[in-house]
Amino acid sequence: MEESRIDEVIGEFVTLKKRGASLIGNCPFHNEKTPSFNVSVSKGIYKCFGCGKAGNVVTFLMEQQQMTYVEALKFLAKKYNIEIVEEQVSEEKKKEEEEKQSQTESILIANAFAQRFFTDYLLHNEKGGIGLAYFKERGFSNQMIEKFQLGFSPESGTELTEAALKAGYQLDILKKAGLTSSKENSKYDFFRNRVMFPIHSMQGKVIAFGGRIMIKDEKAPKYVNTPESDVYVKSKILYGIYQARNDIRKQDECLLVEGYTDVISLVQSGIENVVASSGTALTTDQIRLIKRQTHNVTMLYDGDAAGIKAALRGTDMILEEGMNVRVVILPDQEDPDSFVRKMGSTEFSKYIKDNRKDLILFKTSLFAEEAKNDPIKKAELIRDIVQSIGKVPDPIQRSIYTQQCSERFGMQEQILISEVNKIRRARAKEEHKEDIAPQIEAQDFSANAKVHHEQLKPTIQTVEFVERDIVTALMEYGTWDILLGDDQTESATKFILEDMEGIEFQSQYKFVYDYIKSEYDAGRVHEPNHYTMNTDPEISSMAIKLLTDNSYDGQSPGWWRKFEVVLPDKERTYQKNIISATMRLKQLKNLETLKKVEDMMRDEKDEEKLLSLMGKHKALMEQKKDFAKATGTVIYRPL
Repeated sequence: MEESRIDEVIGEFVTLKKRGASLIGNCPFHNEKTPSFNVSVSKGIYKCFGCGKAGNVVTFLMEQQQMTYVEALKFLAKKYNIEIVEEQVSEEKKKEEEEKQSQTESILIANAFAQRFFTDYLLHNEKGGIGLAYFKERGFSNQMIEKFQLGFSPESGTELTEAALKAGYQLDILKKAGLTSSKENSKYDFFRNRVMFPIHSMQGKVIAFGGRIMIKDEKAPKYVNTPESDVYVKSKILYGIYQARNDIRKQDECLLVEGYTDVISLVQSGIENVVASSGTALTTDQIRLIKRQTHNVTMLYDGDAAGIKAALRGTDMILEEGMNVRVVILPDQEDPDSFVRKMGSTEFSKYIKDNRKDLILFKTSLFAEEAKNDPIKKAELIRDIVQSIGKVPDPIQRSIYTQQCSERFGMQEQILISEVNKIRRARAKEEHKEDIAPQIEAQDFSANAKVHHEQLKPTIQTVEFVERDIVTALMEYGTWDILLGDDQTESATKFILEDMEGIEFQSQYKFVYDYIKSEYDAGRVHEPNHYTMNTDPEISSMAIKLLTDNSYDGQSPGWWRKFEVVLPDKERTYQKNIISATMRLKQLKNLETLKKVEDMMRDEKDEEKLLSLMGKHKALMEQKKDFAKATGTVIYRPL
């Protein structure tokens, strides 16, 4: 939706002031005193240089106002009086979609009715006193009961169903919502004689319930949940996420616990950035739900074997998503609920601060003592830690973990780096991505690591960085002019695409490059906001990432400002940077082709073909010298 102005939309929620080419204000996603939230009108993007949040006007509305993608588009359409033309579908398909939507809404309405029924029964029916006594024994205030909409399901087993039918709800919807069960001609409540914990969506709608039994019954489970439905998939939601979402963003950290009562007790004590996995194994979908709010997770687990096992499993999954994870193991026989009630919020928070450990410290503190004098166990521990490090996607974070592991165990860092790279290559092959495996090259972080270009094979990773620069230039400077000499100019897009003629992009940026090329072939060259606001979410997501990584507009409070570094004006350097990037890519392609020809020469037995290859090799070597002279390159460094 290119018609929308990002400054006008974000300005409704954030006070923005002009600073250079950008607008700046206090970030709405975390607490800060010094403004670091930048908005670029020309590119249609925002970026906070404090917490790292970035996006376009649609993602801002989705994250800050908790809108869905469709809701955000409708909000913008209404604001700018734009008519939304919905895709034409067949009457049959349309009817099917309407029925599905109607059923979803009906389930949500039935759940809302059930929540009011359970809460009213808890607070105002004498038979609900057993449930109220349970919550009061836990120390839950009326404010917490109201905030989390707690309730009680009657023991009789039919009262909710009868009340819902009387209020006009259809039996079929009550069954699909998981509120009513039936057998032969009888119908009865799914939840009976349990305290009720409503489970909310990110938008605050009740999508399911968790019920805790009130009597000791070895045959009955302690907790039961609503059966999965169109609105509820247990592995995709976290208990308390609706109540915690704003505090998670403000504090830029999420505390992860196991149970409902853990969440409520911590919130009551004033610790509100907390969610629960509801006693089930943590899933990738749940982790990504947290990732939408913050990249920092602190896991709070019981000190027993089950709690430690869950924490060990969870850390690797969180690391795999590129997030930062720390773990706090509570004293034996304690859970967050009991511990915060015993210690109070101040001491509890202090305990978390003093005892949380990152990946390396957590695993070594668990097993280092028993492995200290046992070389075999020590090797197993190191191998386990290296497996975890291998799952971290970010190379800088991997290198930090590797350094920590090297220091803690007194091992050569290069050995650990080699093992991590083996793991990552193996994982790439397992995922049928053999073409990506060459990216994962050994990293030498020592100060004297220099490799002469004659010895270095150009890797896909090296090419990828240059292709990234070219795609970024096409989006950012595509409409700008390149001076060719004799006062002749042409658009940067035309210059780059013609200079890249015959070169096939091969990295993750290929699809964006191909899109820009197809638009140019159709006679269209675009401003940056065309890409950041593109209807293709993959293009807009990539554009936001590339343009925010390179967007400082001379004003943003990044490292250059912290250390008082003056950066060159882009208007003076963009042409030089574009020519340098295209030249570097051609140079790398030359090295790739040279290597292939040398391999063919080594294996070729036919004299005539060998002579032909030698001719190609000579031409490529001359080209290589020309590139080296043009770029001034004599040394490559591994990336």
